[in-house]
Amino acid sequence: MRSCNCNSRGLRLTVLCAIALSIGAAVAPAQSQSPFSVTSNLEKKAGGLVVEISFTIPPGHFLYADQLKVEAGGGAALVPLEVPAPVRKLDRLSGESKELYVKSFRAYYRVEKSDVPELEVTVSFQGCDDQVCFLPETNRWTFNMGSGLHIPHLNVECGDLTPYLRGFKEVRRGSGYMGAKDFLALLDRAGEGRGRPAGALEHFEKRGWLVTVLLILAGGLALNLTPCVLPMIPINLAIIGAGARAGSRGRGFALGGTYGLAMALVYGALGLAVVLTGSKFGALNASPWFNLVIAVVFFFLAMAMFGVFNIDFTRFGNRLGGRPQGKSGFLLAFTMGAVAALLAGACVAPVLISVLLLSGTLYSRGAVVALFLPFLLGAGMGLPWPFAGAGLSFLPGPGRWMTWVKYVFAVFILSMALYYAHISYGGFKGAPAVECCGDKKEGVFYVTADNSYEGLTEALNYASNRGKMVLIDFWATWCKNCHVMEKTTFRDAKVKERLESYVVVKYAAEKPNEPPAKEVLDYFNVVGLPTYVILKPRNMEARSKL
Repeated sequence: MRSCNCNSRGLRLTVLCAIALSIGAAVAPAQSQSPFSVTSNLEKKAGGLVVEISFTIPPGHFLYADQLKVEAGGGAALVPLEVPAPVRKLDRLSGESKELYVKSFRAYYRVEKSDVPELEVTVSFQGCDDQVCFLPETNRWTFNMGSGLHIPHLNVECGDLTPYLRGFKEVRRGSGYMGAKDFLALLDRAGEGRGRPAGALEHFEKRGWLVTVLLILAGGLALNLTPCVLPMIPINLAIIGAGARAGSRGRGFALGGTYGLAMALVYGALGLAVVLTGSKFGALNASPWFNLVIAVVFFFLAMAMFGVFNIDFTRFGNRLGGRPQGKSGFLLAFTMGAVAALLAGACVAPVLISVLLLSGTLYSRGAVVALFLPFLLGAGMGLPWPFAGAGLSFLPGPGRWMTWVKYVFAVFILSMALYYAHISYGGFKGAPAVECCGDKKEGVFYVTADNSYEGLTEALNYASNRGKMVLIDFWATWCKNCHVMEKTTFRDAKVKERLESYVVVKYAAEKPNEPPAKEVLDYFNVVGLPTYVILKPRNMEARSKL
């Protein structure tokens, strides 16, 4: 029996609407972001301490030279060493000839009167494009003069957390799902006070571009094993595996390649948005509307496979009926690949954090090609699907067994629909019940947006008074890796025993792109969930030396 065209089109329209709404939500935060970015570093050189200021100016934009000021506080002074000269051009907005900075540049300043424990650097500027001027901006950094490390500020309505956090130093951090063995190793390294491992930038400088590219591809391939992508396998089989005609390895390869291409493009675009706008990876999954759309899409897919209404999957070229259809199969494969990439955004892995940090650092240094690293990671994630599509063309011939396969897939897809509907309901309902994670006991602090600063202050005071180390677990109800950690690693007997000597902070960052959560995440340089930050009280070190 032939299927109804309008029904099959309705399914495709529903899927495309999910993509459109999701991508719209992903790029929305960027509209409120400044188009300019500025970073500051303190370096020790032969002539003394030097402050490097890097400005990123997008094409078609400029900074007014007379509005740019770089100043030092705390009794120190900055003397220009190497500051590029601006160009004199006609300012279309004022109609006058002015000195402008029209390209990204770096400026270097020598630190004088550096006999202060901390150096505060303030950079003020104003920029425009050909049509509008943006609000003046002021950026501040504080550096430890002994180590050169940046000490961020966290100013909030109820006060400043910086004085509390200055009593601690970060000794270790981790991200993504970690098994009990790996998590215990993280705690061991933090407790032993070993030096922090080399970051992505250090590895890149040591190994170069070729090895870095291969490692990123391999890391992207491993992302298919995260809890966010694994549940998509039955759907992948229903779309890609069903798309290969009997004996047609080429068509299966092409459909799998289309699916993988969509994953690479969308996943790379999400990573690019994080690098350019400072958004948090996976923040899209915090939107209840996004989860509702995904739930509706999965519900329609499940009902179609149950045969409740007549959307014949043979129209997408599947082997359930053996009748291929050209463009429809590729369109569905592409859109479902894009959906898979959007859902994968809820899972954060160490390789993802490393790639995002490396991309952002190299881009701030002027290497525009570094913006393609997130796409490279996405390409690695999509790499196996063409081969999976080709291999699935060797499935046994059509028969009654395929009907049961459809039903099994339908049950799984329906469970996914219910899962995302539950997340959507929780998002519309309001603040999460943080009691869901872990057993409440002394030394465990559950922090939400409502008590974000007060809860952190209480936890830090508690740890400082008792000389205990602090583990901050940044999580969210929409974060699959977070739930897997709660069900496995954090319930491991050895892990629970080790954490008894810690003050554990469960920080629920349900809306990571909105204050106050964004301020806290930015302070700790958290770009995705879950992330684990381990702090050590400085008075704990002093006690150990007595």
